[in-house]
Amino acid sequence: MTCCRVCGAPLGAPAYEAQAPSMTSIMTLVSVPTQVFVCETCNHVQSPDLPDIKAFYDTGYRISLASENHDQLFAVAPDGTPIYRTEHQANIALRLLNLPEGASLLDYGAAKATTLRHMMRSRPDLKPAVFDVSTDYTAAWEGWVPEDAQATYDVPAEWAGRFDAVMSHFVLEHVADPVPFLKVIHGLLKPDGQVLISVPDSIANPGDMIVADHLNHFNVPSLSRAFAEAGFAMDVCDASSFPGAFFATARKADGAAKAKADAGVATLASEACGFWTDAAKRLDAAAGDLAGRRAAIYGAGFYGAWIASRVGEKVSVATFLDQNPNLKGSSMFDRPVVPPADLPDEVDVVFVGLNPKKARAIVAQVPVLQRDGLELVWLDA
Repeated sequence: MTCCRVCGAPLGAPAYEAQAPSMTSIMTLVSVPTQVFVCETCNHVQSPDLPDIKAFYDTGYRISLASENHDQLFAVAPDGTPIYRTEHQANIALRLLNLPEGASLLDYGAAKATTLRHMMRSRPDLKPAVFDVSTDYTAAWEGWVPEDAQATYDVPAEWAGRFDAVMSHFVLEHVADPVPFLKVIHGLLKPDGQVLISVPDSIANPGDMIVADHLNHFNVPSLSRAFAEAGFAMDVCDASSFPGAFFATARKADGAAKAKADAGVATLASEACGFWTDAAKRLDAAAGDLAGRRAAIYGAGFYGAWIASRVGEKVSVATFLDQNPNLKGSSMFDRPVVPPADLPDEVDVVFVGLNPKKARAIVAQVPVLQRDGLELVWLDA
């Protein structure tokens, strides 16, 4: 790619490159190399488009459709209670948007719209609407979103200027044209309406840098710049309520000031790219040293899948371990996903497939991983 998706400035050489295949956020492999570019003008970090991206999101990208109640695990409380992602997102959205009584709220790129549904349980006065670029999720909307407030593929013309708020959770990182995407939302809002965007923080969650279908890797300057280019002024950018992600709100403000680039942010982005070059070398070396050993991978998400794609030919991976009860009984790469307590006795190596910035704290809370003789392999050491 030659120009920045947010500010249009020319791009230099990629900060990270890897040969095909690449891993997507739904743990599938695509036959494209991975490249990551850092814009020196607005700090936006970005990767080239996926081939046939429209078809990918229409029929290939199926998120949380394994069952009606399927959800991603956000965290585990000290008492062992799972905290699911969409419920946590709903609480953040209600707090940041501070919606008035009877507000109209559109979930744009809604998928099952589970976050919006959680919000409705707390605020039944809200008037929900949903939009997605696939019909795979329409069954999940039936019975609680009015038919005239549901849309797929194209936004109805009569929705222009209709909403008090529009929210879009973990969608903007996927789109090839983020500024036009935000301009569409701008047109759907009332004059004093708000938009809430959540996106990964690729510095706090470095795995985001190499996800093939995450074409945009936002930071505070580039997110603010994207809002300004679309006619918004950013109000809040919350980086703490959902570690590893930004939850940002903005309001219509044509002519809003454009954020300046921060050299420190660009350096952090380049360092995050460099992490993956080093991690690949470490993992390849570990796979060679542990060839033939019986292993498991802790984490049936992106990190675990990426590890499996690199070590699976040398190390005998028996199973994936994951605390999400919704994944119990499922499989990934033809290996069973089991709770950590079901770690097979014959496994003597566990590759830790978690965000390296959280991994040690999480693993320290898993008793079975403290087993004598069990060797742990980390992404960052």
